[in-house]
Amino acid sequence: MRAPRSHIRIASLVLVVGATMLGLGSAPRAQVPARATLNAKQRLLAGEPLPVNTAERVKLLRELQQASPRPVYAPGRVIVKLADGGTEQSLRALSVRANGRSVTRPAYGDFVVLHLDPAADVVKAAAELALTPGVVYAEPDPILYPTYVPNDPLYSYQWNLQKIGMERTWDINQGADSSVVVAVIDGGVAYLDKGVFRQAPDLAGTSFVAPHDFIWDDNEPTDLDGHGTHVTGTIAQRTGNALGVAGVAFNVSIMPVKVVSGVWDVVLGAPNQGTDALLAEAIRYAADNGAQVINMSLGAEGESTPIHDAIEYALSKGVFMAAAAGNSGDEGNTPIYPAAYALEFDGLVAVAALDYNLARSFYSNSNPYVEIAAPGGDTRVDLNNDSFADGILQQTINQDLAEIGVFNEFRYEFFQGTSMASPHVAGLAALLVKQGVKDPRGIEKIIEHFATDIGPAGRDNDTGFGVINPSAAIYGIGLAK
Repeated sequence: MRAPRSHIRIASLVLVVGATMLGLGSAPRAQVPARATLNAKQRLLAGEPLPVNTAERVKLLRELQQASPRPVYAPGRVIVKLADGGTEQSLRALSVRANGRSVTRPAYGDFVVLHLDPAADVVKAAAELALTPGVVYAEPDPILYPTYVPNDPLYSYQWNLQKIGMERTWDINQGADSSVVVAVIDGGVAYLDKGVFRQAPDLAGTSFVAPHDFIWDDNEPTDLDGHGTHVTGTIAQRTGNALGVAGVAFNVSIMPVKVVSGVWDVVLGAPNQGTDALLAEAIRYAADNGAQVINMSLGAEGESTPIHDAIEYALSKGVFMAAAAGNSGDEGNTPIYPAAYALEFDGLVAVAALDYNLARSFYSNSNPYVEIAAPGGDTRVDLNNDSFADGILQQTINQDLAEIGVFNEFRYEFFQGTSMASPHVAGLAALLVKQGVKDPRGIEKIIEHFATDIGPAGRDNDTGFGVINPSAAIYGIGLAK
């Protein structure tokens, strides 16, 4: 059934976090350019209107993407790590050997990006480069995609938080506090009042720290599609403010980091595409800038050594990570990364999605790497008979108006996906950090130990160790507020 289209409109703001990729040197801090050289995003931040026909171009690109197979790898990009760290001489030799156009060194990475002709076979080129003496690894660069499916906007209650007993949890731990920093590595967050952008009203009062945009190479990670804002809401939507909806850890600080590029970013001319190389940078950036928890409601189909190494780096800095398990449960259960690395790393948890009955949602991946489950919704049905589709409700950018380039109007939207499940776990991890559990491996152990097993006894591929049980975890560790 199609849910009724009741909604509340409010002013909004979006920020974008970008990665810096400059020549053969380290990337400098973003500078404010002269007005004549402002890019399209900077013009929006300055309050200028969209260029004529931009919305129509976005519509055409979206239709083309929907009609075409989804590419796995970014065109013309190979990620390479060199044994000598990448001297100027070795980088030039690498470029010549592969007939490359240029080589760039990310600001937050221990690898370089070799840029080839966009029509080049990046899989073949990477395989050949990997055999070159002095090359530690060479890989094509998988494209990142958000792991969600949006549905009709609604204003209702949040069955997901009730099902996991958040009211009892908040009796002990009232949403952590701003000393706990959660990085949302996503497509930006509506946190800023600037130009044509506005802050999501239900995020008013939230502390935002160290924002960065790896798509636009600046420190203003604006949200152009609403995914990152919705995810952030599940973690940190202000609660007890007589407005809208609630979040799991509503007093934490949020670090918005943008690495996912949408159609608006493409049409507006963003200099970078969201790939695994940018995600690897973003993980290191978050770890270096004080994040204690990272949420990644995204994924790519290809394995990635840069991401593998970045996860290892973040864990060494004491950062817990939650990652969406993937949305191909009804289409072959293709593994996605970084979630699939949860098999190897304690402190990185792969999160499956549940419906209203706390059963695996039809789209949620069933894989050996699934370790825990949380509500992700199923917008096809209304199992609780409240006249609304059973998605996860949060305030985000008005999806209809975003289609035509309006990014400063908000309403409450039901989304579904493992993207929506993962931030429940990130929020719980933040509560545990506030309770004094600092080791990411310890956080994972507690979350899994106190989970409610809902499948076959023990861990299973559908729901891992079961559905998160925040109150049992908080009570169980014996640390009162």
